Amino acid sequence: MLSGGGALGAYQAGAYAALEGSGVRPNWIAGTAIGAINAAIIAGSLPHERVARLRHFWIEIGRRQQDLGRQYADGWRSAFASWLSGRRRGPRFPPAFERPVISTAALRAMIGEVVDFDRINSGGVRVVLGAVNLATGAETLFDNDRHVLGVDHVLAGTPFPGIPAVTIGRQLFAGSAISVSALDDARPADTLCLAIDGYDPIPGGHGGFSRSVRDIVALRRTHDLRRMIALLGERLPSALRGDVEVRRCLAEASTATMTILHLVHEGSAADLDAKMRDFSPAAVARRWKAGESDVTTSLAHPRWLAPPSRLSGVVVHELRGGVAAPPH
Repeated sequence: MLSGGGALGAYQAGAYAALEGSGVRPNWIAGTAIGAINAAIIAGSLPHERVARLRHFWIEIGRRQQDLGRQYADGWRSAFASWLSGRRRGPRFPPAFERPVISTAALRAMIGEVVDFDRINSGGVRVVLGAVNLATGAETLFDNDRHVLGVDHVLAGTPFPGIPAVTIGRQLFAGSAISVSALDDARPADTLCLAIDGYDPIPGGHGGFSRSVRDIVALRRTHDLRRMIALLGERLPSALRGDVEVRRCLAEASTATMTILHLVHEGSAADLDAKMRDFSPAAVARRWKAGESDVTTSLAHPRWLAPPSRLSGVVVHELRGGVAAPPH
């Protein structure tokens, strides 16, 4: 489950690189905004090509920001020189973020280079991409189980600042839908889910509002209830289990457990906008390495993948900024 966060998406790419290196390959990927691009690259590539294509994409984005930075610096120097020569009353410096890191046309071309949509639509890996319908405000999930996905579905969550809304089926989409909500459609089964957030505020107190945490709490409520129904069913006499209404209730039962590893790179809102726009090679490399490190730590944790209590339908382990929280 890959969320948005602009340049913070490099953390997700590094996290996937560590998963691939550990021999862990997902059969279901959900993404929104920058997470949709990472998801499309992973699902739209042969397994042995995925990390190389992710790296190619993030290196290219970093190169383009360097070019943009040089253009900005040239404009700044030109404005200052004009002021010194007396041609202007005061220096007018170009705004640092006046233009997006990459144009929509160039981004489409880049996605076309690293994503095989025929592979995505073959259904080998389930892919769900999220966006917001601007007319209704409804969060929409584009699912390769029900839709033929293309580059418009990847861009619908507007992965970068300055990327305009996208029209799909006469509806306008922009913003991002939270990726964790895709798990609402999951059939009860033993599942290992990695929810990877480039940014997710610490909820409560002086923190922010964590949509991922809220969605995980809702999932736990549903799956714990399924587990309780299963335990009650085991204790019912066979005569009662044959009742039509009781059978209908027991049909909702499940003994499956969903283990969620919630990995968060940034939990602080300080300078968040600047962090989301910082695609510099140094920042990308740092976040990529952090993602690799957090996944390696998670998979090696001695208790995180241990069998849970029979009453637990969902078990959550969290790593924020490389620091593990108590399991809950």
